Amino acid sequence: VEFVAPWCPHCKRLMPDFERAAKVLDKNNIPVTFVKVNCDGPGYHTCADAKCDIYPTLKLYRNGVEERRYLGERTPKDLVRYALNMIGDHAKKLANKEEVAKFTVSDSEYMFVGSFPEETELSREFLAQAEKLREFYRFGIVTDPALVGGEKNVVLAYQPEFLRNKWESHKKVFNGDPFDLESFIQSARVDLVGIIDRNNHEDFEARRPLIITTFDVDFEVNKKRTNYVRNRLLKAASEYKDKVAFTMGGLNMTHYYAPDDRYNDTGVVMTVIDEEGWEYTVPKEIEFTFDNLKQVVEDVISGKIKGKPYREEEAPVQKKRVKRVVSSTFKDYVLNPDVHSLIEFYSPYCGHCKALIPLYNELASRAREEKGLVIAKMDATANSLPRPFNSRGFPTIYFVPKGKSVKPIKFEGDRTIEGFIEFMQKHTKEDLKFVEPEEKYLKKKGEEAPAASGTCGGETAATGGEGQCSAGKQEL
Repeated sequence: VEFVAPWCPHCKRLMPDFERAAKVLDKNNIPVTFVKVNCDGPGYHTCADAKCDIYPTLKLYRNGVEERRYLGERTPKDLVRYALNMIGDHAKKLANKEEVAKFTVSDSEYMFVGSFPEETELSREFLAQAEKLREFYRFGIVTDPALVGGEKNVVLAYQPEFLRNKWESHKKVFNGDPFDLESFIQSARVDLVGIIDRNNHEDFEARRPLIITTFDVDFEVNKKRTNYVRNRLLKAASEYKDKVAFTMGGLNMTHYYAPDDRYNDTGVVMTVIDEEGWEYTVPKEIEFTFDNLKQVVEDVISGKIKGKPYREEEAPVQKKRVKRVVSSTFKDYVLNPDVHSLIEFYSPYCGHCKALIPLYNELASRAREEKGLVIAKMDATANSLPRPFNSRGFPTIYFVPKGKSVKPIKFEGDRTIEGFIEFMQKHTKEDLKFVEPEEKYLKKKGEEAPAASGTCGGETAATGGEGQCSAGKQEL
């Protein structure tokens, strides 16, 4: 269901693509119905009941019940792919080698096959992840290991056929701790030279230093040029894979990493994200050749090329349990691989951020004996945020588990002491130590503060990078 307002320019741009996707499904007798609701007209109460005040909002309903919100790209191809992924079983049962062979070349994203002759803890987690992530990936399951080369009690990840190459295997195998399965699934697409977009960029940006090459990528219309660039990236990636990561993306990612007008054409643009997460765009005058690419790589390794924040405060003296971080100290406190960290990006003008202060201070007090956890905050209006962090509203909070090249996890849940502790514990195998707060944080009976909910507007309110309008804010 597409919830729209007739005055919203983003809704107007989506309308023809939404209708094209609906026609494709109808023509192929796919049992998914596309519906549009006018939230500024007859559908006002329907939108209010669905809690839709940002347009366009797309939601999936199954048997009349809301199941989940669609956050992917809004092209006809992506909308059709989403609809196909959401029908039928969340893990398709594959009965013979022909079905396995067909399934493992059926999608433009990684495909996952679980091989489980009997039920195990890993098989249960596989089915849970298949249900959770089915909108992004396709999942299959076999009970006869012979169908997948004798592999059993494993999860196999298959690279999309059009990305397969001589420099890497097209199959990845997971047989580890079920706790790590979701991370394996989400990071599988980070190949030697994977395809980066606005939905997966955080997976790629977690591996640094990273060289992002963007241009008019198209494996169908622009196949020759696309493969010309990718083959040179693959060759360089195979030589430097232990030192530098590589990825490539389309023109929308050129605008994402290099919004300067000088780069707004179809030329090949290289952007470097250094080890600390700061960006550097290679001058447009440097033509994309294999020799120039290798020189950029060598300059990244030697430290000659480094990004830098475009704004930052002076580093403060740390006097409190909540560490106040600025751009220059971000690596020391938040990206320290030896500790876990919880980082809040706030605005000093945001009422919701102010409401969170006492609760956040109490959380830090409860964590005072846990030496492996840092509770920190950063003024996102006065400091640049390194990749892959972003703040589209305030407060925005991330948990960063200890380790190298770890993807930060955006906090989702109740902003309560219990909510924060439960979230952090869920995303680490360790038992974090929390104690009673210091006396100044103890509340008398009946004085418990309400949860600090709500969000203030940030620099961009777009979801999925494609733009949305807010109810009551008509964009003309």
